[in-house]
Amino acid sequence: MIKFFRRIRYDLMEKNKTGKYLKYAIGEIILVVIGILIALQINNWNESRKDFAKSKNYLSEMKKDLVSDTIAFNRAIKSISTSIDVGEWALNRIHDNTSPLDSLWMSFDGTYWDTSINDRTFQRVQNAGDSKFIGFESITDEINYYYGITKKRVEYKTSWDEKEVSENQSYMRDLEKYIEIDEYRMDMEGAGTLEKSFSIRQDASEHLRMMIDFANSIRGRNHFKNNYVRHSRLLDIFKAVKETATELIIKINKELEQTE
Repeated sequence: MIKFFRRIRYDLMEKNKTGKYLKYAIGEIILVVIGILIALQINNWNESRKDFAKSKNYLSEMKKDLVSDTIAFNRAIKSISTSIDVGEWALNRIHDNTSPLDSLWMSFDGTYWDTSINDRTFQRVQNAGDSKFIGFESITDEINYYYGITKKRVEYKTSWDEKEVSENQSYMRDLEKYIEIDEYRMDMEGAGTLEKSFSIRQDASEHLRMMIDFANSIRGRNHFKNNYVRHSRLLDIFKAVKETATELIIKINKELEQTE
């Protein structure tokens, strides 16, 4: 093809047809430019296809992370709800020696929750320098908000929750001066991992009476009330995360289905 055009150019030059030669030269330049533009367009199209396929894969993996979030936060929600119920029971019903010992120990809950958002895939996207999901721009902002703002809110609330337990709840140190920890409490704190159990030497009736006295004291009731507030605040943010994650899963599924 190149030889063909070169022959035409030489023929025009030899016949001293300058006007036609210039027109031909301009036409040849235009053809070259058009060829370059077509090549660039094809290259851009190929790159867009690659970016789209990569974004689609990211979303598929991210959906798995979101599913794990819904499971983890749902588990935490159930656990916190149980703690709230026990706290309400302690505030409303502890007043005599008929209160069950196991429920009393549960009401002295000093557990904090460190449940966090799983951003494994999102971090991969960030590390790769892919700030947008090509072909899925309609949900990009929502994804960035979830792994940015929502994640920071969860981290702030769980950090505050841990601080409240570790720094501000000294009730167990006070209780341990007078009340011997029983097998139930050991098993609960050991999360079922303890292989041995040890009986208490403290008189059972005295043991129960001292626990009830603490539960009915100002210190004990304030402890239950502080726990109620702490648990309620955490429950709200965990429910919001679960709901947001569920909505994102639905939207990602819809986007992926449209590409099939």
